[in-house]
Amino acid sequence: MVVIRPAIESDIPRILELYVQLAAGGSPDEMDKDDSPGDYQKAFSNIYALPGCELLVAEESGEVVGTTMLMIVPNLSHKGLPWAIVENVVIDEKCRRSGIGKLLMDYCADRAKEAGCYKVQLLSNKRRNEAHKFYNSIGYEASAEGFRLYL
Repeated sequence: MVVIRPAIESDIPRILELYVQLAAGGSPDEMDKDDSPGDYQKAFSNIYALPGCELLVAEESGEVVGTTMLMIVPNLSHKGLPWAIVENVVIDEKCRRSGIGKLLMDYCADRAKEAGCYKVQLLSNKRRNEAHKFYNSIGYEASAEGFRLYL
């Protein structure tokens, strides 16, 4: 059975392992910078200090097999309705096509609906064709052109 839950600090090493898989899928290699466990602990604390921000994990049989970050964003347009952004979606390679990604994304959509959001938005690297097929299969549409400026 898969459980979607908020990440806890002891999940950080496993989440970072999953991010390596995400980076291999076409994202910039964020794992190359000089960092320390303290950097990640500080970032983790900052995530939970920010209202509407959740770092989530999918856990199966006691093992973290997926993760994503969900943020509910306040908004003035669309009659003041908030919107949600989903970022850093990754399911362990050995668990893909098992329904875990759909559970994680459904959880995010449900949380967004509870918060009154008018949309859920995500970006995905243009080279991640399998991910795009997955997002389309669960109802997401490539309805906008995304732009990034890496600093």
